Amino acid sequence: MFIEGKIKSYITERGFGFIAIEGESKDLFFHIKDFPNKSVEPKIGEKLKFRIVEDNGKLKADQIVRLDLKQNTADLEAHLPQRSYANHNASPRFNKRSPKGGIFTIVGLIVIAVLAVLVYNKYQDYRQAQQLKAQQLIEQQAQFVEQQREALGNLPVEVLSEQGHRNLEDQTYSTNKPRSEKVSASIDKQNGVQHQQSSQFKCDGRTHCSQMRSYEEAVFFLRNCPGTQMDGNNDGQPCERQFGR
Repeated sequence: MFIEGKIKSYITERGFGFIAIEGESKDLFFHIKDFPNKSVEPKIGEKLKFRIVEDNGKLKADQIVRLDLKQNTADLEAHLPQRSYANHNASPRFNKRSPKGGIFTIVGLIVIAVLAVLVYNKYQDYRQAQQLKAQQLIEQQAQFVEQQREALGNLPVEVLSEQGHRNLEDQTYSTNKPRSEKVSASIDKQNGVQHQQSSQFKCDGRTHCSQMRSYEEAVFFLRNCPGTQMDGNNDGQPCERQFGR
């Protein structure tokens, strides 16, 4: 049960005092820690409402309500001018949408769209350039092989295949040379191939396909050794069945 009383004394340095209760001869102890609002110092004569509890065998005030402080706060709020927060929450420039902000947004979106189109067109141009370059290289390689055939005549397919797989940069450089230089270079390569085959194979009297160990050896014997019997259809390709040609 709550009872009422008034502060009779208070020692600021020690944070406690006593409450005088009407009809009671003995004052009641209280401590500042039991006050709901410790920021406002208790004053002598201030009205309080509280409960009496026992603490370590002694009675004291607890759950203190400061009646005078509560009344003063209510009076202060009652005398304050009422404000219409609905009309003063924000500045008028934020209550209305600024037309400049809308224009800036539209301009920004247009700039982004233009940049996106430019980037896409740039990417498409790059892809077309890459495809064109690849097509040109393929055509240059085909022209190079055809020029080799024209310059070297009836050259075995293996030699053309080997030469056709040269480094792509060498092929591009070779196609940019004058025709006389290209023919000379092709003949030099053919002579080099024939010289390599001559150093590897040697005429030793063999004349039949069954005696050949490789297609290259059969080609060498057909072209360089007399009396060979390895090209029945006279097409310049020896031992076609044996070597799957």
